[in-house]
Amino acid sequence: MTSSAMPGRLRRYPRRRRVVGDLRYWRDVDLPGLDRRSDLYVWLPPDYDRQDTRYPVVYLHDGANLFDHKVAFAGVTWSADRALTALHEQGLDVIAVGIPCSPDRRIEEYSPYRQEGVGGGDADHYVAFLADHLKPWVDESLRTRPEREHTLVAGSSMGGVVSMHAWVARPEVFGGVGAFSTAFWVPGEPHLRDIETALATRHTSARFYLDVGGREEPDHPRLQEEYVGGTERVVAALRASGTPVRYVYDSAAYHFESAWAERLPSALAWLLSGYAVTRPDDQAAAERGLGPAVRRAVQRLGRRIARGQTPR
Repeated sequence: MTSSAMPGRLRRYPRRRRVVGDLRYWRDVDLPGLDRRSDLYVWLPPDYDRQDTRYPVVYLHDGANLFDHKVAFAGVTWSADRALTALHEQGLDVIAVGIPCSPDRRIEEYSPYRQEGVGGGDADHYVAFLADHLKPWVDESLRTRPEREHTLVAGSSMGGVVSMHAWVARPEVFGGVGAFSTAFWVPGEPHLRDIETALATRHTSARFYLDVGGREEPDHPRLQEEYVGGTERVVAALRASGTPVRYVYDSAAYHFESAWAERLPSALAWLLSGYAVTRPDDQAAAERGLGPAVRRAVQRLGRRIARGQTPR
């Protein structure tokens, strides 16, 4: 499928909203295949206009909840602008694209299967919009790294569902997935089987971050078990297939934007750096490169920590 016409000028987001960094947006865009219009948000790395670097891209669902508390659900955001700025300071840069959810058909757009009494079933249309329209717009307008290994998709709850489905449906487009507090129970068993089948039969490289909280539904024990059980079932399939995965269980976390804001920085750092782990031989080589005085100081500090002495 070819991309639709470009959505017009990428505007600067109003500075009075006090979003950190360079946030821009396409205003009131027709979303092909979804029968609705929406603003689309694009956060650019701080050095974007001063360099000719190309950047990976992360596509984030529920985009109205990412940056600006005035348009976010319950007035709370993921603080994605601060997380992305902190990653920049660590040397990890990414373009972040936020797609607001449908105001009245969120479950329909985000779930690949319809469940009686819950809804769903139109996720293929949403994924087609991401892959066949939005991504070409972003790649044409901005200096991206368009390859699948540099294209991530992430979201929470139903956004986690559609992130996993995006990889299942279009693995040639998306090479990394972040699934926060995923509501696997909504599409149910067919969706879980799709993921397990894809992991058992595919050999394309990909990487996944999944998490879940211990208080997703504290007043509904069965649903709480569904959140944890569904997530850990997918994690088990990822492990069995040898697919790179980071899994976080936060026993105190609720099903809310503030919880996802807390976990977002480390999740993106891991997804963007591949594994976020330094090989032992690389670490040893780095330490050998230290001057003798610095190396001795590091060794002394290590001995003090091992003895339980907190350095001042």
